[in-house]
Amino acid sequence: MTYEKINKLHIVAVVAVIRNEEGRYLVLERHENEVAYPGMYTFPGGKVEGNDTVEETLIKEVEEEAGLKLKPGKILLKDKTFLRSDGQTAKFFSYLCEVENFESVTISEEFSDYKWVSSEDLKSIPHVGIEEDLNKADNLYRSGFSLALFQTKSVREGE
Repeated sequence: MTYEKINKLHIVAVVAVIRNEEGRYLVLERHENEVAYPGMYTFPGGKVEGNDTVEETLIKEVEEEAGLKLKPGKILLKDKTFLRSDGQTAKFFSYLCEVENFESVTISEEFSDYKWVSSEDLKSIPHVGIEEDLNKADNLYRSGFSLALFQTKSVREGE
């Protein structure tokens, strides 16, 4: 699908870093025809569209791309900016999230495969540079924190 820039300075995209009970993280393989990072593994997520909040986008994209339902709460792990091959600037934010049921992954047509991986597994698969995200998430889990403490609510001004 071709993206058309309509009076936008940049794209804002969010992804969900999701860890299962075995300490492995969900990654999806992007189709070869994707504009950004074709054929590489990444986390479920997508562009923030219209007046959607980050939380609404995470919920929608994780359900659409992986068939999973997010629990409340999220922690910002990383933000990055990059220039896509089509010349569009993208602002990218990764959030640590949890889901209701790990066993029910069903990927959308946008992806060709999925895996549950550890940081070590990343050495053997093509990915978009997600080591830092996994390392930060692992450190948080090792510290004994609870994501439930971070039950955030996105707010849209005027509501």
